Amino acid sequence: MPIAVFSQASGPRRLGKVYDGALIDLSVAAPKLPQDMTGFLAAGDAALELFHAVGPDSPGNIAMEAVTLHAPVDRPEKYLAIGMNYADHAAEARAAGVDTPQWQVWFNKQVSCINDPFAPVIAPRVSEKLDYEAELAVVIGRHCRYLTPEQAPDVVAGYMVANDVSARDWQMRTGTITLGKSFDTHGPLGPWLTLASEIPDPHALDIRMYVNGELRQSGNTSHLIHNIWIRSRISRR
Repeated sequence: MPIAVFSQASGPRRLGKVYDGALIDLSVAAPKLPQDMTGFLAAGDAALELFHAVGPDSPGNIAMEAVTLHAPVDRPEKYLAIGMNYADHAAEARAAGVDTPQWQVWFNKQVSCINDPFAPVIAPRVSEKLDYEAELAVVIGRHCRYLTPEQAPDVVAGYMVANDVSARDWQMRTGTITLGKSFDTHGPLGPWLTLASEIPDPHALDIRMYVNGELRQSGNTSHLIHNIWIRSRISRR
C-alpha cells in the first residue's frame, strides 16, 4: 500500500498508510516510525518492516475526505527531469520542426516549486503560455554513485505522479529552461508515494492528464526513449 503525508485541520503533518479511500495514521499504528518522509526513507529496511506490519484493521483509521494530502516528498535535495523522453512527445516535436535529442536532456526544477497534489497552481502574471505534463517521478531513497543498470533499482524508494507545470515562454528564453520550470506552485507531487516493491515494472504504467474532466494526455512509460535504469550517453566531441 502507498504512504502519504497528510494533516487534519491546522494540525501537524503526519504519515499515513493508504487503504481504499482511507488511511491509517502511522503516528498511532506505528509510533516508533519516523513521522516525516525524509526520516522514513533514511531509516531504510527497519522502517519498511514496521510499515508493512500495519494492516487495514490497525488503529488510527481516518477517512480520506477528512484529511488534506501534501506532497509526499516536499524537501528533496534535487528535482531533476529529462526533457522530451516520450516517443509520442518527440514525434509531436519533430512535426513542429524540433529534432529529437541524441542524448538525454536533463533540466532542473527548483525545489521551491513543489506543491501539494490538489493545491491551486498559480498562473504567473508574466507568462502567457502556461502548460502541463503528467510525469512519472522516481524517488531515490538513499545516496548512491556509479551504479550499474542492474544495481539502480535497489536505491529507488518508490514512485509518484508529478505534474511538470511549465511557463513555456520563459522556458524558451534560456538554454537551461530552469526559470520556466520553477515558478512557485509549478511542481505538484502525489497524492502519495507508491513503494518500489509494489511496482513490478515501472516501464508498464499508464499516465493520463485530465483538465476540467477532459482527457488531454494519455501515454505509457513503455514509450520512454531512455528508460529509468540506463545511464545517459555523453557526447564527447
